[in-house]
Amino acid sequence: MLSRRHLIATMPALAFGQTRKFARSFHYIQPDSKLVLVDIVFGSDKKGWAMGGTISAGRVKGTLLSTLDGGASWQSTELKFIPRSIFPLDDSSLWAVSERGEIWFSAESGRDWKKLSRQDGALKVHFINNQTGFLVGAKKTFMRTEDGGKTWRHIPEAAQVTGSADSFSYKNVDLWNGKLGIATGSADRVSNRTRRVELPDWMEPEMATFKTSEPHVMVTLQTKDAGKTWIKQEVVGFGYVDRTLIGADGAGFILIKFDRSFDYGGELYTFSPIQSKKGERILREKNLYYQDIAYVPGNGLYLACTERLGILPVPTKVRIKHTKDFANWTDISVDYRAVAKNVTLSATPSGKVFAALDQGTILALQ
Repeated sequence: MLSRRHLIATMPALAFGQTRKFARSFHYIQPDSKLVLVDIVFGSDKKGWAMGGTISAGRVKGTLLSTLDGGASWQSTELKFIPRSIFPLDDSSLWAVSERGEIWFSAESGRDWKKLSRQDGALKVHFINNQTGFLVGAKKTFMRTEDGGKTWRHIPEAAQVTGSADSFSYKNVDLWNGKLGIATGSADRVSNRTRRVELPDWMEPEMATFKTSEPHVMVTLQTKDAGKTWIKQEVVGFGYVDRTLIGADGAGFILIKFDRSFDYGGELYTFSPIQSKKGERILREKNLYYQDIAYVPGNGLYLACTERLGILPVPTKVRIKHTKDFANWTDISVDYRAVAKNVTLSATPSGKVFAALDQGTILALQ
């Protein structure tokens, strides 16, 4: 039996567990402009960055939000480029990909940026050290660098995918312990329209209504030797591989998104880069659009969603779900003002979770 003293000592922890909430950490308020955030990352428990574009009078300017105190406060600076994604190797070395496919680098925690190179259709980069990194993008683009991003060479296995390069994009690459890794991509069919795949989705929201619900190729490339060689697997099905993630403990996750006209708003799968076993679906729902995932070893998986209200890409209520055992899910309270079309998640090394909304808001799990 618990003593009264022990019971009282545990009450704050119990109360905290019941009142966890994603509260506003930052919100952009300017009457004549709008901030759209497209990515958020942390290089340490204290240092983090969110990137996006500030829209004013029909013009877009790149914007960087930085925190030095673990998200308690954020400082805004203007960028020379409009960002699409950002990757931190640590709390100092950052790479960013612009909407034009430019690769930018900062060795000073985002205070100064240098353009290294440009690759048409580039979407994301992932580095395993200061010199060796990988780039994914449109038209079957999957490349490797050995000089920090100044020059790139194509990975031959990436082009060996069924179908036209014009409709296929690699969107993710992630490596665990610098050796085991996965890259994923999908054919992106758009009905009789030419989609500028190098632009962030928020710059062409109307394109979402033109996608079709037809089966197409989804591809995974896996490596066991730090990316020297890759083994390709193809499947044909509905949906698009939007996010792959490998946690520090080696647990792997894949987020599948569907066209807005499809019955389901997304699917989640687990996989293991260590063991050669088939991935397992752990969640699928009809009433939510799946947006992004974040994983904290020992604490579980977080899933950001937005509510489904027809097929039009309009901001809707943000929902964030959590599971520790990948079977039982709970909804975490989210600030009632939080609405978005797109949500990006990130976690600090110690496990504090943040969400960046395309409506100029950053949420922090309190």
